Order: sequence, then structure tokens, then C-alpha cells
Amino acid sequence: MKHLLPPQQPSDTKIFKFSDFCSNDEVFHIGRVHISTRKDLSYHSHNYAELLWIEEGEGIHYINGHKINIQKNEMIMIRPQDKHSFSSNGKGLVILNIAFSKQTLDYLRSRYFMQSNLYFWSTNKLPFHITISDKLLKRFSSRAEEAMKFKRNNIQLDSLLLFIFRNLQEYESEINNTQAPAWLLAAIRKFNQANHLREGNSAFVSLCDRNSDYINRVIKTCYQQTLTDFVNDIRINYAANQLILTNMPIKSIAHTCGFSSLAAFYKQFNIRHKQTPLEYRRLHQAIV
Repeated sequence: MKHLLPPQQPSDTKIFKFSDFCSNDEVFHIGRVHISTRKDLSYHSHNYAELLWIEEGEGIHYINGHKINIQKNEMIMIRPQDKHSFSSNGKGLVILNIAFSKQTLDYLRSRYFMQSNLYFWSTNKLPFHITISDKLLKRFSSRAEEAMKFKRNNIQLDSLLLFIFRNLQEYESEINNTQAPAWLLAAIRKFNQANHLREGNSAFVSLCDRNSDYINRVIKTCYQQTLTDFVNDIRINYAANQLILTNMPIKSIAHTCGFSSLAAFYKQFNIRHKQTPLEYRRLHQAIV
């Protein structure tokens, strides 16, 4: 929901400069920002571009005279001319942000996005804003953490930004290629959390805010599956990630994903991966 704010006076807007954050031998800034109150960050503009995503929490983005609710999994591309700030709703807001010069932005456009009106090159009043999956969020954050370990030069910046754009375009293409309506895609993104997974079909139906029979018909049309099979697919995908990324006991993962018994979990996992959860963990953790 977007709400127009009262007009901001020039005296209310600070101007942040790229040189305030980076030394002469650095071409980008990267870091995490923790926002816990309304006063942690002033309303500002800047002479650089900023790519950010919400890792944890909920809050408000004040952007170009609008007030927009934001939460985990949302990515925003702030253009140099944008004016914005953030506040938390009291639970705290964790943002990972990457700042880089307008010269880099111009280079990206000339090299990869000459005809594009998306991303940083949108002419809309509000900047580009997208909700990404948990999987993509983890992938971006992991890659950003890797970049933090190295010198902040053009090689590291180009590598990081191209990684993000490539994965983002693949993700958007995957979404756009399905016939699924927006309400179903939104429910899928929200459902992929432990508290919803445990409740199963009932939680998914509630997130869709539609009749279960209708939801079933739409899922069959778009994905050629029943609601139950579709929900179990999401559960097993979540479980597979937990098997790779954590040392959580398999029994606990099964419970987190909402399976009534370990046997039921093993059966569904084997249907989709043709191996047991233990075999899957041993193989993929060995690779990682």
C-alpha cells in the first residue's frame, strides 16, 4: 500500500556523497544496516546508485514522497535522483546494501541495458522494487558476504553486480513464463516459511484468500498438480535446502516442514529426489 507523504522541504533532505563512504581506492561500498527506530536514517538523496534487499524484519520505506511498507525478501534499486529513508516498525530492519558510482551505472547501461527501462533505468516515479524468493535472498546475501572479504575494486564490483542481474533475470523469466496469477505467486513466496509449512494446505489456502476448490483448479491449470502435491513440493524443496545448509536433525526438518511422521517425509522426499534425505545430505554437503 502506498500513501502520499506531505511534500518534503529542501532543508529536510540531506545529500550523501559517494566519497563519504569510500576511500580513493574503493569503487563500491557494501554493508549491512540495522534500523531499529524512526530516527536511525535521515531523509536523503545521493550522487550514487544503491542496490539493497531486506534480510530481516519489517518497516517503512519513505521514497520520493511516498510511504511504502517493506519486509524481508524485498529488493529495491535506488537511483541517484531518488530521495528516501527507512524506519522500522519496532521489530528491527536489516538491510544489505551496495552503493556504487553513477559512472558504473552508465557503463552497465551502455554494455548490457541499452534499451532497457527496468531496474535502475526505470522512468517511473518510484524505483524498481521486487519480491525475491528465500532461496534467491540467501544466494545474494552469501555472494555479497564473499565480496566483503576482497578489495573493493572494479573486478569485484562487476562480478557481484553481474551475478545479481543474471540471477534476477532468470528469476523474473521463471515467474513471467508461468500462467499463474499474481495472487498465487504471492502466496507461494509467503508460504515458504516454517510456520506456514507446518500447517500445510490450510495455511496455503489462507494465504491465497480464495476458495480451496478454486485454488485447486488454478494450480492444476498452471502446474498440472493437485493442491496437496504442490504444497508437498514446496515442503520438500524447503527440506532439501535445510539438509544442505544446516546440521538440523532429519526428524526436526520433517517436523518443521509439517510431515506427520518420518516415514511420510521419507516417502515424499524419495518420490522427488530418488534417494533418502540422509543420502541427499551426504552427497550435497560433501560437494559444498
